[in-house]
Amino acid sequence: MSIEKFTGAMGMYDRIDIDSSDVSVVKNYFWKTKLINVNKHSDNDYFTIIKMIRDKVTGEITEDTESYKKVKTLEQIINIYGKYDSIEEEKSPLRIDKLFIWDKLGISLSAYPETNIVGNIHIQTLHVTKYWELDLGLVKNFEEQNGFPLTKEVKEKRKQDKEHFQESPKEEYKGNFTYNGNTINLKKIGYTGWHKGIKGLRLEGPDFDPPGDSSTSSRWIKDDYDMYVTLERFSNAEEFEGLSPDKVGRFDCIKSIVIWWHKTNDQ
Repeated sequence: MSIEKFTGAMGMYDRIDIDSSDVSVVKNYFWKTKLINVNKHSDNDYFTIIKMIRDKVTGEITEDTESYKKVKTLEQIINIYGKYDSIEEEKSPLRIDKLFIWDKLGISLSAYPETNIVGNIHIQTLHVTKYWELDLGLVKNFEEQNGFPLTKEVKEKRKQDKEHFQESPKEEYKGNFTYNGNTINLKKIGYTGWHKGIKGLRLEGPDFDPPGDSSTSSRWIKDDYDMYVTLERFSNAEEFEGLSPDKVGRFDCIKSIVIWWHKTNDQ
């Protein structure tokens, strides 16, 4: 379904969160006779030396994956192997991802930028601030209180936390959810209603186990390979700090319902 069809059914979204990825460049330097390949990604501050191996029978050339070595400058490599024989450059195109957000409904969705087809629909049944200790810079930490500069780790965490907060709808979804004729009301089952919700939707049993070993923390409704629904659980029973039951009360609920669509067309 396209964004236009979705807004026709639900009404106009409240806002759009845009995430643009920078153009990345990968350069590969080749020493053909010495069977050396050097890789440099624009996101990295180092060069990776990769030795190649030629099969004595077939002549096929493959990477020696155990030979990887990181070096700071290209000049260091040239001093060892001499001037490279050739160079190839690969550029990834600028990608702009848009997240369409309905704040009051508690729903957001992303779309494939190439086609504007909806990629996933995220139904937020528990606000991010209730299951994640976010550092939004609203309260001074130890360093700030004592006049010290923020560490690189703190700055990065605040940046990521602010982005995550901005991407989340302002409200929680409190309406109905129906699967296969079975309906639950998210407001009624509340913050301790994981088992009640799963039982009400008839999602118990191995048929709805997700891949891996997370059968107790999520449910998986699979329509086909390209479309499925996940229900994620949040429980703070084992939290001991800011999200512990003693601090915020008990939580054992459906954290989110996400409808995934892995095709870039509407077929």
